[in-house]
Amino acid sequence: MINPLAAGTAPRSKAGRLPWAGILLLGILSFSMNAAGKTPVRIGDPFPSFSLPDLSGASLSLPGGMRGKVVIIHFWTDSCGNCRDEMPALETLYSHYGGRGLVIVAINVGQTIAQVGKFVDGLKITYPVLLDADGKAAAICGVFGLPRTFILDREGVIRQKIIGEATAETLKKLLLPIL
Repeated sequence: MINPLAAGTAPRSKAGRLPWAGILLLGILSFSMNAAGKTPVRIGDPFPSFSLPDLSGASLSLPGGMRGKVVIIHFWTDSCGNCRDEMPALETLYSHYGGRGLVIVAINVGQTIAQVGKFVDGLKITYPVLLDADGKAAAICGVFGLPRTFILDREGVIRQKIIGEATAETLKKLLLPIL
């Protein structure tokens, strides 16, 4: 394997992002978080409980308000190219499997209601979008890089944790066995 730092140039994705830089940052943040005595949530753990406002200002409690449903929780921001790509894929899953007990909740990290509303309206997103303006919910869940996606079973237990981008096919493959 070629070390991109030693070669003098870093590989770039089609959008011009530096994928290794994000991976490095996630590693540093994960180490820092563990060094501070906090353990990130893991597969098999119950999802942490918290409440956040949606775009209308109503509060939604996770995962308590979702018991009995399979839940995809997607942490994102509109400045993240991978996040922008995943939002429509999640909408497709929601329209196909919502009738079978799937709930999708997108949690925006660090942006204003005006920014989030404009972005969501442009993509015609119909699943709930919550606002984590101060990033506290993301920190509770060990989310220090975006996107981050959790798939919860009907009891609120984390069955999958996706760090980084996931395609619609990957999400569907991980979702269907517990749906």
